[in-house]
Amino acid sequence: MAATPSGHIAQLPSGSYRVEVNLGTDPITRRRIRLRETCKDLVSAQIMLGKLLGQAQSGKEPESGATVAQLLDLYMPLAEWDVSTREGFEGYVRRTIRPGLGHLKVRKVQGPILDTFYGRLKKCGDLSCAGKPFTEHHNVPDLRPSADGGGLDWERVAAALRAAIEWGSLPAGSDLPSVHDLQEWQGIRRATLQRAFRQLSDAGLIVVRQGRTAVVAGDPLEDPEPGVRRWRPGAGHDCKLAGCQRHVCSPMKPGTIQQIHSILSGAFDAAKRWKWVDENPAESAKPPTVRTVKRPATSPADVAKVIAEGRARKSHQIALYLWLAAITGARRGELCAVQICDLDLEHALLHVAFNYVVKGGQKVRKDTKTHQDRWVALDEASVAFIGEHLDAVGSALATVGLELAGDAYLFSNDPMHAAPWNPDWASHKVSDLADAAGVELNIKTLRHYTASQLLAARFDLQNTAARLGHGGGGATTLKHYADPVSEVDRRAAAYLAELTGANSPAHD
Repeated sequence: MAATPSGHIAQLPSGSYRVEVNLGTDPITRRRIRLRETCKDLVSAQIMLGKLLGQAQSGKEPESGATVAQLLDLYMPLAEWDVSTREGFEGYVRRTIRPGLGHLKVRKVQGPILDTFYGRLKKCGDLSCAGKPFTEHHNVPDLRPSADGGGLDWERVAAALRAAIEWGSLPAGSDLPSVHDLQEWQGIRRATLQRAFRQLSDAGLIVVRQGRTAVVAGDPLEDPEPGVRRWRPGAGHDCKLAGCQRHVCSPMKPGTIQQIHSILSGAFDAAKRWKWVDENPAESAKPPTVRTVKRPATSPADVAKVIAEGRARKSHQIALYLWLAAITGARRGELCAVQICDLDLEHALLHVAFNYVVKGGQKVRKDTKTHQDRWVALDEASVAFIGEHLDAVGSALATVGLELAGDAYLFSNDPMHAAPWNPDWASHKVSDLADAAGVELNIKTLRHYTASQLLAARFDLQNTAARLGHGGGGATTLKHYADPVSEVDRRAAAYLAELTGANSPAHD
């Protein structure tokens, strides 16, 4: 921004006067920054020029042409999001926020604009949907190997995909159909497609992602035009081979819209701190309300049944993992991150200071989700259970002249316990064990179990929240984790019946 702002007055063809003050260059957009006003007469224009120069010299009201997309580019690297949260939020920005709002100037966004945006998402999460019937065309080339072509089938499929990528018909960042879909649409053998995908992945042309469709390697090009531009088929396009289909509206869930609102609220709050805007427009917007249904808390008998199933199947590590999840209320990644040095069995304490996260191949042992470092008390049974596990691991290592290191992980499939469990793997194992025991239970419900049972037993909220690693004085614990306990609810019904009956008039 210029050290000394300058300004001038120019008469317009209409006879009015335009007042303009030059403030230099916007550091974000690299465009010239100007304050402009139009006045009916010269005297008013001269007065306005003085006002604008005063504002510029005091640093007030800097008019920035930055867009929402540019704001997000600055805000997202600074946002204090957890690794797993960041992956999800970046997806919302890429798929929904940037296409829908990215072209708007930050200063032009108001609450009604956001409310309209949320209302549109409630009707359909596809931003290209205008409420009218249309066909979703897929940019999928014909990959069928020709009968007279040379080479193996997978080589010809790989060559067709390579050509589409190099010619730009499959641009960087675009999703590829799944092997299952391509097999159904074009009749190509599954093994042929898998081999072709592996070859292109090894060549660095595509990225194969576990549990998701492959994507063309490289950073996607930004669409300079506002809104969403769907790919439109050219001559020779075969909708049947490409799997094109009629669009069916799919409303976005209220919880997802609330997360999008949270991202926007944080971004505009940063814009307010940076003096880009005077108010945060997200504060006057209202995302849809999420309807919550409180289910009865998991019973102690069900938890014990699943742990017993683990022991019966000789899955002692999983049984211990379940036990500690129920007793400590720790998050799944927190338990996976526990090392031997975090255990103080002499004083019956467990140090919970880290969280293990695996996302997109990235393995991170970081601080806990709420950045809390806490010691959790253990009981005699838990200490004995942990001791049995460590003795078994130590005995197995002693047979080959080794012993557990202090930084070895409590839960690991590595003989030396040098690498922790993947939290996703642990979740699958717990769910499989619960299914075998005929109980509806997962790691998340165990945290609900811990909170609900402690509060039902009249342990104070502050200590219950501290045990689970919740901040905010227990508000999160009460709002999201305190499920109704059936025994307590029955006692409440009996108490109210007795109270009401005792004060009811006698019947003849």
